[in-house]
Amino acid sequence: MSALCLVAGGTGGHIFPAISFGRWVQEHHEAVRVSFICGSRSLEREIYFSQGVEPVVLPISGSPFGVPDFSQKMRRWGEMGRSLGLFRRHVRSEVPDCCVLFGGYLSFIPLLVSAFSRIPVVVHEQNSVAGKVTRLAAKMGKTVASGWSECLPLAPESYRTTGVPVRLVVPVDRGRAWQAMGLAGSPPDRKMIGILGGSLMSEPLIQLLRYMARDEEMRQYLFLVLGEKPADEEETDNLLYLGRQWNMANLYSLLHMAITRGGASTLFELAAWGIPSVVVPWPQASDNHQENNARLFMRENGGALWNEGDSTELLKKKVLGVIQSTPPRTRRRTGEDESERLWRLISSHIGRERTERE
Repeated sequence: MSALCLVAGGTGGHIFPAISFGRWVQEHHEAVRVSFICGSRSLEREIYFSQGVEPVVLPISGSPFGVPDFSQKMRRWGEMGRSLGLFRRHVRSEVPDCCVLFGGYLSFIPLLVSAFSRIPVVVHEQNSVAGKVTRLAAKMGKTVASGWSECLPLAPESYRTTGVPVRLVVPVDRGRAWQAMGLAGSPPDRKMIGILGGSLMSEPLIQLLRYMARDEEMRQYLFLVLGEKPADEEETDNLLYLGRQWNMANLYSLLHMAITRGGASTLFELAAWGIPSVVVPWPQASDNHQENNARLFMRENGGALWNEGDSTELLKKKVLGVIQSTPPRTRRRTGEDESERLWRLISSHIGRERTERE
């Protein structure tokens, strides 16, 4: 194998696994050229650039089926046409041995081009419920790698479980981690709870968590929130807003527990770091995949599940139950196992394709 093309766009949940896998390949198989493909959303480029990666940017901002307005649909169909041409030129130039699709709206064009160009394709599905492109790829007979033991509604024999590639687990000294996130002084001698979720943390949920943090029983804990502080937020000594953080090793090195959405990439990172969690699935997630992710996560890692329709008192009870009953964490993995399993699957797939052609 001499070249891989990794396609990932949309959100960090698709992009970070692709970057993590690409870095693993570059470290363990130096002769293999790795190229990254993303869409034109500014957040996508920001994530890649924050990790020191310069991707090939396709001029597409989303699926034409994801917008109701006719003019927007037509604009996105035009973007797809231009992206198709650009991606064809890229694969002709790079001649990848395999295209690995990490999901999101972006994967459809590379799937089609690769099929017509007879380039081997492996689709990596991070979530426990397959997305539209993954389902289409499975119907086309393409190899599907699943992050979980389930990849609904696909039959078990139609995919291979590899896990979700995550960034290397490299603990940081707590004092250095604290200062690296722009916080003054030294980390206080308190248990810290991270509130993760980014753009998927709805305003009502953030308000609920702010309210819970002020509860008398919760004031002994320090809440670290990924995100910007609201303009109307009152000062409190146990709630700190960290803004946007791309180097999660600093935050993970401080946390005793997390309250998180049910995105697969984040859940696998929390599992790798051994951070106990209460998972709050995003209600609008397609096919309720975040709740299914959470169920499988809890089966292997413990923790608790809370849905937004449940009571605040139940959330408080579950948070206290997790943080008070969990022993000191131990690092469970290095973060490399999932990448190695995916590499082996890709290698065997390429070998089969070559044999069939001969």
